[in-house]
Amino acid sequence: MKRAAVYIRVSTQEQAQEGYSVGEQKERLIAYCKAQDWLIADIYVDGGYTGSNLKRPGIQKLMSETDKFDVVLVYKLDRLSRSQRDTLYLIEEVFLPNKVDFVSMQESFDTSSPFGKAMIGLLAVFAQLEREQIKERTKMGRIARAKTGLYHGGGYIPIGYDYEDGKLIVNPYEAEQVRKIFEWYLAGDSLKTITDRLQDQGCLNRYGSYSSWSSVRYILENETYIGRIHFGDVRVDDAHEAIISKEQFDAVQILRAKRREQYGANAFQSKHWLTGVLFCGCCGGRYYLRNSGRYSYYSCYSRSKQIKSMIKDPNCKNKHWKGPELEAKVDAQIRELLRSPEMAAEIAAHKPVTAPAPENTSIEKRIREIDRQINKLMGLYQNDEIPTELLGENINKLYNEKTALQSTLAPVEEPTDTPFDLVQELIADAAQVWDFADEAQRRRITQSLISRIVLTDDDVKIEWAF
Repeated sequence: MKRAAVYIRVSTQEQAQEGYSVGEQKERLIAYCKAQDWLIADIYVDGGYTGSNLKRPGIQKLMSETDKFDVVLVYKLDRLSRSQRDTLYLIEEVFLPNKVDFVSMQESFDTSSPFGKAMIGLLAVFAQLEREQIKERTKMGRIARAKTGLYHGGGYIPIGYDYEDGKLIVNPYEAEQVRKIFEWYLAGDSLKTITDRLQDQGCLNRYGSYSSWSSVRYILENETYIGRIHFGDVRVDDAHEAIISKEQFDAVQILRAKRREQYGANAFQSKHWLTGVLFCGCCGGRYYLRNSGRYSYYSCYSRSKQIKSMIKDPNCKNKHWKGPELEAKVDAQIRELLRSPEMAAEIAAHKPVTAPAPENTSIEKRIREIDRQINKLMGLYQNDEIPTELLGENINKLYNEKTALQSTLAPVEEPTDTPFDLVQELIADAAQVWDFADEAQRRRITQSLISRIVLTDDDVKIEWAF
């Protein structure tokens, strides 16, 4: 009896389409295996991943376990990959050398026959061609819209405007906020100061409150406010009513360039390189970075009680960690690993069979609930059923909670399934760049090497991702 590996992939755009959802593919592929009298060895799923590359946890796991099955089954060829090069690589370099056949149910092709081998290659060419054609048609369509002055923001409507019949129409209430932002910045206010002033005044927009300076920065750099829209090299002036004069906009850009030169391009870059991997060893809750004047601390959500939904044990007494102190301890252990590649082999040899389950499900559920509450409040505001002061207070609380929750989402990975040769390659690459890596690079390396860090009193225990 043949052992079958069932592979399922859906991209974000395809999840709701008939025949492409995980459930639809799984049901049909299981039925196909039963009809062929195949034993299902395992089911590999990549949900929300593009097929344009192989950077998918499910396909990586499948590639590392070719000894467990005799045939790989997919619903359709483009579920495996939309890239001709990647498709042929998987078939010719991964499957066939390991005596694994490949079957595409929808096209009725399999590599066990000469005809199937020839047609799989041909079909891969057309899958690649289709993808390129879709990209080209999309690009041409957006260029055409830009030339006619129609907005194409992909669902995002700039603050200060409403969207009607393809055009941007000035929203008087939000437009006044945009004008204030430009005026305050030209008067010398920083992004943070402007954000604080907007919050203090209870300013709201269709997306909630101004909880982050990044939204202010986006407004200051957006040419939409001078009546211009663009896509690629196509720019159209006077496409809609301007909120800011071109002279004012240009003055802001000059000032921003001067400030970047003075303070550096990364002046506002996040320093939270340990965000998302820190856990309390007493209550199981998450740790987060909090700033207090000149100092930074990592604190357990349960002890600080900043966000009610993040509290695991209200009586938790686990210690606060000074930011530099904790970061130095983790840095030292990472450096030890990078200096001693054999250490990785020893860790992998003693790796527990099961990895801790991620907490993303409950966090994502709460985020969705917050979004519903914000939308409900905005609906009440638009119908004049709630005063502005009360609306601002409630939305600020909800938006701040959402931001904090999003920062704690753990990377959706299966670290125990990472092939060890890839781990060794990652360690070798990381060893070369760690000393001079910026915060973003350190965050990526840390999240690739570390599953989680458990803090208990003065103990820092790293659970490696391999």
